[in-house]
Amino acid sequence: MAVPSNVVQIDPRAWVDALEDLFVQVVPPFFGRCDPRSRARPYLLGLC
Repeated sequence: MAVPSNVVQIDPRAWVDALEDLFVQVVPPFFGRCDPRSRARPYLLGLC
């Protein structure tokens, strides 16, 4: 199946790596303990 020229190819691994970098910078200040952070990461990945 051919991909239309207006569709952008995305590397899923690069996207997950970028999300991980963003998560490490943004999320920790909102959670004092690590267990809510460990639940937040899979939740955010599931929204994608």
